[in-house]
Amino acid sequence: MNATASLRARLLGWILLPLVGLSALNAWISYGNAVDASNEAYDRALYLASRALAEELSWRQGGLQLQAQRAAGYLLENHTGSRLYYRIADAQGQGLAGQEDLPGPAPSLAAQVHYHALVQFEDAQFRAQPVRLAHLTHVLEDEHGQARILKISVAETLETRQQMVRHILRDTLGQQALLLLAAALLVVVGVQRGIRPLENFRQRLAQRADDDLTPIEPPGLPRELHPLVHTLNGYLTRLGRLIDIRKRFLDNAAHQLRTPLTVLKTQLALTEREQTTDRAALLSAARKTTDDAVRLTEQLLAMTRAEHAPEMQSHQPVDLVALARQVTQEFLPRALQRGDDLGFEALVVGCVVQGSAALLHEALGNLLDNALHHAPPGTRVTVRVGPRWVEVEDGGTGIAAEHQAHVFERFYRAAPATVSGSGLGLAITREIAKQHGAQLSLQSPLPSGPGTVFRIAFPPDPASGAA
Repeated sequence: MNATASLRARLLGWILLPLVGLSALNAWISYGNAVDASNEAYDRALYLASRALAEELSWRQGGLQLQAQRAAGYLLENHTGSRLYYRIADAQGQGLAGQEDLPGPAPSLAAQVHYHALVQFEDAQFRAQPVRLAHLTHVLEDEHGQARILKISVAETLETRQQMVRHILRDTLGQQALLLLAAALLVVVGVQRGIRPLENFRQRLAQRADDDLTPIEPPGLPRELHPLVHTLNGYLTRLGRLIDIRKRFLDNAAHQLRTPLTVLKTQLALTEREQTTDRAALLSAARKTTDDAVRLTEQLLAMTRAEHAPEMQSHQPVDLVALARQVTQEFLPRALQRGDDLGFEALVVGCVVQGSAALLHEALGNLLDNALHHAPPGTRVTVRVGPRWVEVEDGGTGIAAEHQAHVFERFYRAAPATVSGSGLGLAITREIAKQHGAQLSLQSPLPSGPGTVFRIAFPPDPASGAA
């Protein structure tokens, strides 16, 4: 069936076409049953005709005698509409009376015997037309009391039988046609009423507002449509989440970028008017403002990627040891420029987790950037990997207790106003950790003294039971 056909056409096709096929099969079976019924009815009459001939036979004066008038009267009286022929032969097949060319019993005749053990029926051809034959074995005593075996064959043309078959078949086909027509009407009405809830459901969806992403209520719908509604509701939920993320990104970008862009515009305007030595300082400030705006934009995009991770990223095996070593090497020139002591420690040979290498690289890079940005120059910073966790430790001044509960919030800044930053780095890291089922924790100060450690702890590996 055409893949683009309507649901109504598909249902009608799947129901009506098999019904037509079954009706054709039933008509063929009915034809066979009609033939069997016709043979059953007329074979009895044919048997009686052969018995009537046998009863009119006698053996006199050394020869077979037949009361032809009485026998012919019976045959004509009881077999109107078809023609009868007969032949009487002895045990050796020598014809004694009747049509000599009438075929005798076939040597391999295995027809069913219905009425008497000495009668057999078969279909044959006589004078270029089909006939039904009854062969009766009859024992007749002559005038000396000697038993003589006779073969009485009676042939009947098939006009009456065929008429009966056509009558039965016509009645059967007429009844089936009416039944098929009634079934088709019922199916059409049933399909029409059955898909009405689907049409109502479509109208309800068409009437919803463009921004209405609330779940669809399934009451009134058939039970078979409930999985479709639940799947559609799940899709609407995901779509609403994506739209919210996009709106939040646009709102954040509009709010956060307005300030640095305004400052940059002011700085450039002052630079145009300033012709003294302060122009170099203004250009340097403008460059720093531009760098901050670029960094803010990158972090906003990183936050959006982290929030889209379930839809955009597929998790693959990631070796935390190799990843942490790579990130540490990337930040090493910056640390050397500041005079920081940046080191790497691996407490395990390898630590493989399922996740996105790009997002985990972003998360670990944010922790390192946070440590190098807020700690004073010359601080000792260590990237450390253990069993199912990775952490960044710095020996800076630490984070005050009143700020620790808020540092993971978006755009929250615990640093002084003189220290640049967007307040997004730790929020991005927490979102990435959440997408990987990991926990981001903070400890400050350290047991050994001032400082801060941020740890990303991954859940136990279900395959190995490692913690």
